[in-house]
Amino acid sequence: MKKWTAVLLGAILVMSMTACGKDNKAADDAATPPATEQGTSETPPAKEEPKKDALPTADELLQKSAEASKNLKSFAMKADVKQHIVVEGEEKQEQDVNMALDSELTLEPVEMMQNIVMDSPEGKIEMKQYITEDGIYMLMDGQWMQVPKESEQEIRDSLDPSSASPEQQVEQFKTLAKDFKVTEDGDAYVLTADVSGDNLKELAKSMMSQAGNDPQMEAMMDQMDIKSIHIVYGVQKESYLPVTTDLDMVMAMEAEGQKVSLDMKMKSTYSKHNEISKIEVPKEALNAE
Repeated sequence: MKKWTAVLLGAILVMSMTACGKDNKAADDAATPPATEQGTSETPPAKEEPKKDALPTADELLQKSAEASKNLKSFAMKADVKQHIVVEGEEKQEQDVNMALDSELTLEPVEMMQNIVMDSPEGKIEMKQYITEDGIYMLMDGQWMQVPKESEQEIRDSLDPSSASPEQQVEQFKTLAKDFKVTEDGDAYVLTADVSGDNLKELAKSMMSQAGNDPQMEAMMDQMDIKSIHIVYGVQKESYLPVTTDLDMVMAMEAEGQKVSLDMKMKSTYSKHNEISKIEVPKEALNAE
């Protein structure tokens, strides 16, 4: 069950880096005032305002977001994830798992620093992690450790942004454009959707397949029934880079005679676009064994 949850969360994080949208029509052209009307003070705004406030269409936002992502070299992300998990078998089990992430990421090279705090029935876990070209270091219970070399590759593969190019993501999300609408909020365009399971499941499977062929993960994806997803995604008007993502997902599956359902709510904010030049590992971590 834990691995299934991790697979879904990974798919969500990939999705959150690509803008989606739905066609929105611009406001109707302002009516031409009668020739006998002498007042002109209100006429220019009536003519210009629809053009100024016209929203991008889904295709425009999608394409511009993909182009912007090509130039994204680094960013910071904070995320709050709340999961309610129910397992029904001989006995019914319920548990809440809450996780807070605070991370910084560079893409050339792919390196990351992240603080993770997770609350679950087993207790509270706090961890700091550095993933760099030279090694992977973790701080838990006040103790630094270096991840063994033979265990590094799986972690690095999960962070490889080349597994899904902007062009591939554009084509994937075009199939969902009809489910989205575009609005605006201050300096951001906001994209909102309520998506049913089948389309989203195919999209998630496509994304996960690009990250590698894991038979166990593929089997899990086949068993998943994604009931619903509600997405609220914000991008900067000037740069088309992400600023916020809210995701509410309800999923279910059957495995080994048990029914498992997951209700996940994830809120993320993005900042420091192209402001992070290097992930610096603390000296005490470098001295870890």
